Amino acid sequence: MFTQLTPEGRSAIATLVVAGRQAMAVVEQHFRPLSKMALADYPLQRIIFGKWLHQNGTFEELVIARTDVATFEIHCHGGVSAVAAVAESLEDAGVIRRSWQQWELSQTEATAAAEVPYWKRAEMLLPQTTTALATKLVMQHANGEIEKLLFEIHKLKAAGKYTEVSSLVSPYRHASQLGRHLIEPWKVVIAGKPNAGKSSLLNQWVGYDRAIVNQQAGTTRDLLRAQTVVHGWPIEFVDTAGLRQGDDAIEVAGIERAQEELLSADLVIWLHDLTTGLEIPEIQLLTKQAVLVVGNKSDLARENSLWSHPRISAETGEGINSLLDQVLETLVPGFAQQDYKVLFCDQMEETLRQLDS
Repeated sequence: MFTQLTPEGRSAIATLVVAGRQAMAVVEQHFRPLSKMALADYPLQRIIFGKWLHQNGTFEELVIARTDVATFEIHCHGGVSAVAAVAESLEDAGVIRRSWQQWELSQTEATAAAEVPYWKRAEMLLPQTTTALATKLVMQHANGEIEKLLFEIHKLKAAGKYTEVSSLVSPYRHASQLGRHLIEPWKVVIAGKPNAGKSSLLNQWVGYDRAIVNQQAGTTRDLLRAQTVVHGWPIEFVDTAGLRQGDDAIEVAGIERAQEELLSADLVIWLHDLTTGLEIPEIQLLTKQAVLVVGNKSDLARENSLWSHPRISAETGEGINSLLDQVLETLVPGFAQQDYKVLFCDQMEETLRQLDS
């Protein structure tokens, strides 16, 4: 594989790294040391100046260094065309290109998991954050929040203050799931019978017409996904085909996909058309996920004391914001307090649990 370690765009110097069992053979295809000595005869960590030959017969002068037996660093001119030419020659040789994040992860995985500092794992997540909240919390961890916590825990245990240890660990219980969903969006699936207003609700939440809205039942026949951010938490909303006995093959396929999507959701919103009565299907028979039942078209239906679930109007926007808060409260209990703790590693949660046992 090969990776461009320097950022994309123009620069004075660009660095690419080629690694793997065939790294020597690939580099030898294109690189000619000016000293005329065979590349394999150079010792490790030696800087070598030479020419990089391109497929079209042209060449450019650059520097390489063999940092270990199966790894070469290529340092070339930082112009966009120069970097692209070197990368193209590597790809033509069958070398797989990977992002620098994948490269960093592969280097980390090469070390025993127990030896990788937690702050380093958190630091690697920074490029993946998409919200200010996620960046803030990842930075806190990269700056040693958990290492300081562990130091304090060991100090308290040495002093026999186990109750205080539990107080420190308690906010971090089940916190790795929260950390994961600061990087990977929560998945909220909007389900219901045809024409319940699922697409209108999706459009209201994301702020634009992501889904086609039509009075004809069965308009949505495939999964429609849209991402947004709610109070700093990334959420992917999925609009699904109305669940009913389909009329044609395309609609049936959409319904099957909808049913499959229910099984992988973090939360299912079952949208019920209030103008059709109060009967709610047994959604729990379709999914084991958390379910929030919501009545839609409140602008068209009269109040009914028997309805105990939230009421909204996806047409007028009534109740939309409060429902969104309720969705996030279901996913992240106490989110409004902004004092919750997160973890970005399942192993660290287990470590804290063991220290508190």
